[in-house]
Amino acid sequence: MKNLPDTDLFKLVQQDNERAFTILFDRYKVIVFRHVFKRVGAEFEASEILQNIFLSLWKNRSRINIEDSLGPYLMGAARNSVMALYASSQKELKRAHLLLEQPAQLTYPQEEYLVAEELEQQLRRELSKMPETMKKAFELSRYEDLTVREIAAALNLSEQTVKNNLSLALQRLRGKLKVSHFVHVSPFLHFLS
Repeated sequence: MKNLPDTDLFKLVQQDNERAFTILFDRYKVIVFRHVFKRVGAEFEASEILQNIFLSLWKNRSRINIEDSLGPYLMGAARNSVMALYASSQKELKRAHLLLEQPAQLTYPQEEYLVAEELEQQLRRELSKMPETMKKAFELSRYEDLTVREIAAALNLSEQTVKNNLSLALQRLRGKLKVSHFVHVSPFLHFLS
């Protein structure tokens, strides 16, 4: 089995053959790791990306079409993963920069804090009433700051489905929550958990 070309091995993988998957993993793990490591420069991140690429390959095996070699697919997945890591790092840097620009001590009237707390509780109640996919998409968007593309990948949905779910979630929340409170309490929504 080790001498089979990638296309034959991948057909076996698509038939849930774990041994064929292990052979493909062994065939490409060093190449993909080196490719990623050159770009990220950190062994831990490179290992994480490598594992995620092959995990995604296994999960999506029925939808992936390999023409000749698995190499181009894996290198593309590696490139996309590195770009996603850079984008995530940029978001973290922007957040840190914004926090550093904030005044050292923020003070808000107690009333606004209580309104924010009440609104957060109301938001949680409304989220709990939503269908699971809608709720998850909203939470990934608002609390984890993921893009539509990242949410679609995480939930294994199309980007349009994610957009629809986010739009419907926001419509429901606007209808249920007192919009006038948002202006007064928006600084608190990121700090309450």
